[in-house]
Order: sequence, then structure tokens, then C-alpha cells
Amino acid sequence: MKRIHILLLAAAIIAVSCQTEEKQRLEQLQQELSGLEQQPAPSVPPEVDATVPDATAFTFSFDKQRYGVDAGGSATIEYTLSEAADIDVVVKDGWNAIVDGSGKAEGSITVAAPDPAVASEIVVTATTADGRQTASILPVMIRDPYTDATRTDIAAMAYYCFPQRLVDMDYHFEMLKKCGMNMLSVEWVDNWQEQLDLAQKYGLKVVLFVNEPGGKYYEDRSSTLLEETIAVAKNHPALAAYQIFDEPHLMYLDQLRTVKRIIEELDPNPEHPVYLNIGPSNASEATYGTRLFEDYVEILISECDLKFISFDQYPVYIGMIDPTWIRTLDIIYKACKRHDIPFWAFTLCCREWYREDPTLENIRLQCNTNLAYGAQVNQFFVYRNTSGTSYAPLVATWDNSVGIFKGEYTTAYDDCRTYCTEMHNRGYVFSGSNVTKIRQCGVPDLYNMSISTNDLPPQIKSIDTGRDALISFVENKGNKYMVVVNSLWESSQEVQIELNDMVYMIDHDGRFTELQPGRSGFTVEGGDMLVFKYE
Repeated sequence: MKRIHILLLAAAIIAVSCQTEEKQRLEQLQQELSGLEQQPAPSVPPEVDATVPDATAFTFSFDKQRYGVDAGGSATIEYTLSEAADIDVVVKDGWNAIVDGSGKAEGSITVAAPDPAVASEIVVTATTADGRQTASILPVMIRDPYTDATRTDIAAMAYYCFPQRLVDMDYHFEMLKKCGMNMLSVEWVDNWQEQLDLAQKYGLKVVLFVNEPGGKYYEDRSSTLLEETIAVAKNHPALAAYQIFDEPHLMYLDQLRTVKRIIEELDPNPEHPVYLNIGPSNASEATYGTRLFEDYVEILISECDLKFISFDQYPVYIGMIDPTWIRTLDIIYKACKRHDIPFWAFTLCCREWYREDPTLENIRLQCNTNLAYGAQVNQFFVYRNTSGTSYAPLVATWDNSVGIFKGEYTTAYDDCRTYCTEMHNRGYVFSGSNVTKIRQCGVPDLYNMSISTNDLPPQIKSIDTGRDALISFVENKGNKYMVVVNSLWESSQEVQIELNDMVYMIDHDGRFTELQPGRSGFTVEGGDMLVFKYE
């Protein structure tokens, strides 16, 4: 067709400019043109659709969507191809692979993980006799990248532990450790040196309260006493931090900065930070000196240059949950994100005023929610009964006949011990974690936190709790987790999850269970949580 157009153009030019002697040439061109027009047009091949696979292509097909591998363990992966091919596997990060069936259309690949395991991308290629190739990522997922030697427990602190002159302190420290507590608070007025020594003996850490509780400044104590205390405490292996105030009013801001500066000058070790606990968001402006709780938190962090922050709010009242509790956690979480510092959170484990008595369910609710928000220490208040509390894990009573405290343990101790075991078994999920997103299911969207499909990772198609639940997305040491907390402490609820890809569920014992694609259902007890790991 292109040639026809060229000849037509040539004929037109000649018709305009030719002389008499050129007419014969024009006639010849016209005859040639006539002959070409009578020829059939050449066929044009159809356009190729790039989205349609080439019929000659071949790909891997695996017998399972995903394989779980333990640290130091192995998995054998069955594969098939549409035709025979030579197999090559590229491994790194300490992994190994052996191919059985190379040169055939089907076979297996056995991969072995290092210990401790490192998540790694393992590429397998197939090459046919005529040189065509295909490649795939082996569908391998580390089940547990930690060993007993490398996994880290979450910190659990027993707040307000032992009074002076408590009979058989060794026994009570042993009970503290058995409970799962790995930290304790010690009052300056108590036998703090003896308790530091016992803490070291049992592998525990101490937060030393160096001024009067209730926000009272240490002005009734001489600076010499403070200097003498820190001179001894700062070199003790069991020391973790110094606590200076509890729920302070902003009128004490100058004193807070002064005390913190003095302590840091006396002990500049960054591993001994100054601990400051703030109170709940439902307190009045008169209590804190500012109308908005957000401002109160921001002022304390900024003005005092805090390296971490602690807060207490006990949500479980008789028959109800404090509606401001989640809001408080959200404010603390966001403030610490802005300043890139961790936070610690409290859990009520005793009988106090008109709040609900401690049970395993409401201890779970408080602690699990704290962890889901990223708290790095769960603090149990109070471990030992005080003048305003009762039915704590340890009830100490004064014996006038011998002039000494005697201690008895309650079912609250058993509940704390049960929970701490669960917490430590999954502690590596939360210790040092980065919470990237918090969402809620089944509750009124008070704080714009309702979950949507866009919040879910590709491995998870949908989740349905039906009732109140908190959902947290956690990253830790290259691993990703979704945590679902049953926000109801008085009843269990059903949770349905639909998967596009395999994920792991991590139970109370830290065991990993593979969940294959499809729909799965779980019964979650009051305050309990589900932990899923995905890649």
C-alpha cells in the first residue's frame, strides 16, 4: 500500500510538469499503477495483547500457599512445572537449600533456617533445555525467629512492694520472681539498700522513689540526704530508675526540673533515667493546673525533657469501663510518638474504693490494652496492700506481739502470676515494639478510630469481632503482628478472620499455629487477646 501511494504522487507530479516527449513515460507509470491495484493487499498480523500469557511460558506451582519454618528447622516444599527444567536456588542470610528432582517437571526443595533465624527471601529459578526461564520466591515464613536465649520478656513492675520489717524478705522476693515480676518500686523511707541487694540476688530491677509520694517535694529532706542516697544507689547493679513525683500539679514544674537536674548531675548514667508518673485524664483542672490533658502531658515531657513517661488510670469500675481510659491511652501514645520516647502504664490489681475487684479477666483487659498501645512496662498497683487498698496480691498485716509485718498471698497473686506467664511467653512481640496503627471494632467512633478494609495488610481480607475490640498493628525486629484485644472483660466474644495468605497465631504459651487462607473463628475470653504474625 505504501508503494501505491508513492506511485500516485509521482503520476500527479508528472501530469503537471511533463512535456510532449514525456507522455510515453506517463502511460507506462499508469499501467504499472493499475497492475498494483489489482493485487490483493498484504495481510497484517494482529496486535499482541501483553496481558495474555505467552503459551510457551511456564511457572512454578507449590503444593501449599505458605510453609512455616522454625529457627534451626527445615521444611520440604513440593513443586511442579509444566515441563522439565533444571532448578537453581539462591539462598542467603545463613539459609541452606537442597533440590530433589532437578531436570524433571516436578520435585521438592528442602530449606533449612539458621538459628537464630533471620527472615530471608529465597529465590528459585527453572531453566528448560531450550533456555527459557522462570523464577519464584519460595513461600517460606519463619515461625519463631527467637530462641529462649534471645527472646525478651516484657517488663512487669510490682508497685509498692514490701514494707520495712517484713518477716523473711528472701521468701517474699522469691515469690515476687515466681509471680513474673521483674521490676519493683522501693520507697526511700524503706529499707531500700537491703531491697536493692535482694533484687540483685533474684535478677530484678528497682525503681527507687527518692521523694515523698503524692507529689510532695522533698524539701522536708536535706539535699545532703539525697546526695548520700544517690551516691550509694547509682553504682548498684539492680538500679533501673529514680522516681521523683507522682501525679504532679504544674505549680511544681520548677521543682520537677530542679530535682531532675540534681539527680542527673549526681548520676549522669543514661541507664538510670528519672521517672515521673502522671495521673488520669479525668482529673480536674485544679488537680493539674491546665484545662486540657493533652497540654498537661506535652508540658511535662517538653519542660522536663523526660526520657520516658508513666501514667495511671484504672478503668474497671463496678459494672462499667471508664469511657475516658482509651482516650487517655491515645493521648499518651501520640505524645510519646511525637517525642520518640517510650511510656509505662499501670494496671489495678487490688481492691480500691468503688472499682471492681481484681480478676484475671480485668487484669488481662488492662495489661493487654496497654501492650496494644505500645507500653513497655506494665506496672501492677498495688502489689502489697496500703492504707487505701485491700485484697492485693500480698496482704501484709502488722503483728503487735512481735512488732513485725506478716504477709499472706491471695488469689489476686495467682491471677497476676497467670497473666505474667502469658505476657512473657509473647513478650518478644511487645518488648521494643513500634505500634504503627490503632483501630477499634464494634464501638462508637468517638475518636475516629474505626477499622476499615484499607487498614488491613494484604494477608488479611477481613476481620469481624461483632462487639467491642481494640486492634493494634505492631512491628518488632522486622516482624509484623496484628493484635486483637477483647474490650469486654465480663464476657467472651467470637472473632472471625478471613485470610488471603497464611498467617501465624501465637497462643498464651508462645506456640505458633499456621492459619491457611480462608475463614477462621476464635472464642476470645474477657480481656484476652489474639496475636497474629504475618509477612
